[in-house]
Amino acid sequence: MRLPRPLILAALASSLPLFGGVASGADGPAAGDSDHSRGRLLALSYCQLCHAVPDPAQLDRATWKNELLPKMKYMAGVEPPPTNGYFNDLDVLLAAKYFPEKPLIPKDVFEEIGAYYIAAAPEKTFSIQDQSRIQVGLKQFSLVVPSHRRSPPRTTMIRIDPIEHSVIMGDAGFQGIDVLSPGGKLRYSLALGNIPTAMVENSRGFFFACVGHFFPRDQQIGQILFYEKTEQGVVRRALGGLMPRLSDIQVADLNGDGREDLVVCAYGNMLGRLSWFEAKGGTNYVEHVLLDKPGSLRTVVRDLNGDGHPDIAVLVAQALESFMIFLGDGKGGFEKRVIFQRPPSWGHSGFELVDFNGDGKPDLLVTNGDNADFTTSPPRAHHGIRIYLNRGNLEFRESFFFPLNGAYRAVARDFDGDGDMDIAAISFFPDYEQSPRESFVYLENQGGTNKLEFAASTFGESITGRWLTLEAGDVDGDGDDDLVLGSLVEMPTAVPDFVKNLWKEKGPSVLVLRNNRR
Repeated sequence: MRLPRPLILAALASSLPLFGGVASGADGPAAGDSDHSRGRLLALSYCQLCHAVPDPAQLDRATWKNELLPKMKYMAGVEPPPTNGYFNDLDVLLAAKYFPEKPLIPKDVFEEIGAYYIAAAPEKTFSIQDQSRIQVGLKQFSLVVPSHRRSPPRTTMIRIDPIEHSVIMGDAGFQGIDVLSPGGKLRYSLALGNIPTAMVENSRGFFFACVGHFFPRDQQIGQILFYEKTEQGVVRRALGGLMPRLSDIQVADLNGDGREDLVVCAYGNMLGRLSWFEAKGGTNYVEHVLLDKPGSLRTVVRDLNGDGHPDIAVLVAQALESFMIFLGDGKGGFEKRVIFQRPPSWGHSGFELVDFNGDGKPDLLVTNGDNADFTTSPPRAHHGIRIYLNRGNLEFRESFFFPLNGAYRAVARDFDGDGDMDIAAISFFPDYEQSPRESFVYLENQGGTNKLEFAASTFGESITGRWLTLEAGDVDGDGDDDLVLGSLVEMPTAVPDFVKNLWKEKGPSVLVLRNNRR
């Protein structure tokens, strides 16, 4: 059903675009004053039926006209999906009844909404990154280039073993993991038969989330692989059957029965879900779906409301672009809370729970920078790193923003040992023409726990890879946190040819930034 007209008018009068309860940034052109004011009104009414209302200014006019709006015709049921290969895995989508049987929006209304977005969108979007803010030279870290590399680099996962002080890297081409020494030499490799994106260990063994296809697909060939420790050695087992593309896996006892369950992000593409798998003993698990939508990126299991029971925090991308907390009752029941929601073009990519202001409550460190949806990958001014401070009662308020085109992952640690949290971040879609320094950024905290003030720097070799993954941990065993960056170079987006060739021929699979604190 439509949003009641009085609520629409009230939103217009107060200049709140109903972005899921969170006001956007700039509203872009004053479309309400143009001939397309009715189109804006219709967008407010219809678009939020499925997601937060998009801001026309977040994409350029050509992208709205030639890429996004034509695709939305099919997804809204305005026209039947074409059978000419426009959609990958159309048979899977049709079998899942992904496309509406009846139009969600009347065709004439869709055309009015589309005309509004095309008219209100800018001719071109621009990066707001000032590259001069990012100084070249990292005093805090020294670069170590491992001797081991895969050619071409297709690193999909990094994990730092805190006991062995080894670097575990997953590779999409090899479909397995390589284990490296602190100096970057290959210790051994393990073929998994699938592409790992996440790994977690408990007393019983090692769990891998595997994506199946790195590029967006709806074939269900993702897997949970379990390498169980037995008296006869480590035994490989596949758990739960084939699933949509997996992006994360966590282990925790969610129902208080003494057995560790699994939390699995089946990111998928147009189909996907977030689930917890109840451990029933041995390798038997029962799946419980928490969110029957694609896009779940990563989860953290922690008691977030202070009731003594584990909750599940999750960042969701795709159309939902939300941060959610599933409040647990300690018996396996969960209640969903949407903490904030952004428009579909936001491009969420990762998060961490970190206490930045020292008040004992976990804050949010969030990146948004996914820019693989369109062929031209236009820069987006809203891409970057954000800190949401925890105000209590599950309320988080955006308190810091650092613009970073294509921001993909950020980690916060006290890298320099001065008592406050610093940030290291990578970009998978930097503006290679205007601001290549964005590939890696170190934000040194200069405001302590009282002010969120950071100085940005990078290292000259940051352009030698296309960084998809980043982890912090003690690689060399000296007690401080180092950084490991993982590169995946094959991506169909705008990158200068000489840079692509450099990556393929000489680019490292991983780089280590060794902390100089010790």
